[in-house]
Amino acid sequence: MILKTITVENEARESANAVILCSFAIPRIDRNILVYTLNEDSRHGTSKVYVASAVPQDAGYRLENLESEEEWRCAVEVLKQITKGVEE
Repeated sequence: MILKTITVENEARESANAVILCSFAIPRIDRNILVYTLNEDSRHGTSKVYVASAVPQDAGYRLENLESEEEWRCAVEVLKQITKGVEE
């Protein structure tokens, strides 16, 4: 399997390789959403997953946190639709 990766920076400006799990647009809130992992273990024995807004810039994209409840609600709704489709 070929994995698509990107380099992300944390708040301390340290770089890490991230594996892109999926991305999607939500026109209703005018956001492009990126779901990725750094392959970090969580408390539950699974990998942590991050959800960010991908904001276009001249040289690519800048990742930003989802700010509002509506942004989170819309992103979770789409992720539920994606995972429901995988189960069928």
